[in-house]
Amino acid sequence: MLWNAIKLECKKAILNKLFLAVILIGCTITMFSLIPCLRAFYRDMNFLEKMSQDTSVLRNPMMPLNSLFNHWIGSEAITPGSTDYFFLFPLLIAIPYGWSYCAEQRSGYIKNMVIRSGRWQYHLSKYIALFLSGGLAMVIPLLFNFLTVAMFVPAVTPDPHYITGYGIISSSFLSELFYTKPFLYVFLYLAIDFIYCGLIACLCFSFATVIKNRAVVVLLPFFVLLGFNYVCSSFIYTSSNVVYTELSPMNFLRPVGAYDTNGFVVSVGIAILFTITFSTTVVRGGQSEIY
Repeated sequence: MLWNAIKLECKKAILNKLFLAVILIGCTITMFSLIPCLRAFYRDMNFLEKMSQDTSVLRNPMMPLNSLFNHWIGSEAITPGSTDYFFLFPLLIAIPYGWSYCAEQRSGYIKNMVIRSGRWQYHLSKYIALFLSGGLAMVIPLLFNFLTVAMFVPAVTPDPHYITGYGIISSSFLSELFYTKPFLYVFLYLAIDFIYCGLIACLCFSFATVIKNRAVVVLLPFFVLLGFNYVCSSFIYTSSNVVYTELSPMNFLRPVGAYDTNGFVVSVGIAILFTITFSTTVVRGGQSEIY
């Protein structure tokens, strides 16, 4: 019965027009990173070709700087596509299914589902579906950008001699993997983004247990993260005497080293988000009456 409820909720969360629309919007936004990065790559390649024709000039081609791993959207924080995508993602991941609990409460659909599958099974399946829809809505456009860039830019392994071209120093999060196993580095960051965005999408579920307005429920995670980002940048970082560590998910979920965090911050953030969302939805929902 639980498995059937999970399949039904996942189908509703992913096979709907809003999810497909968000994926399309996300991929479109990443194009505004893709195009400038490809232009910069081909400009450098044309310059190298012209320089190579002049045998009197010796120049280091610096090929590791013309790599897939510093031309995809996750490796830069300059283009409009990168800045917009990592600013708007809390809103994009909430749109596909964050409104569903409010809608089902209003329509009475939740009563039918609880009768068929039980309170705990219904809330758990809803939680899983929201988690998957949020994670996929974040990662699919990023993966689209990475694979598209890979069609044009060679996957040259980053060289620590050109560290200033990457912005990822020895103390950066997962820096050793970046310079030795860059594909694994990208995969782990996408996995972290998936988990975080799945849990952030589940915040909609938590808010929906006390707020009945669908628009407010979808918008709240965005404003909560935006507010936390403001607090960090305005008070925590400016008053700290210790080494700077990025605390805001709106920044550290992009793999570029300019927003450096550490494993402790990432793990604690996941634990806090999971505890808040799971306890206020699945645990509390499984014990509450719906009538």
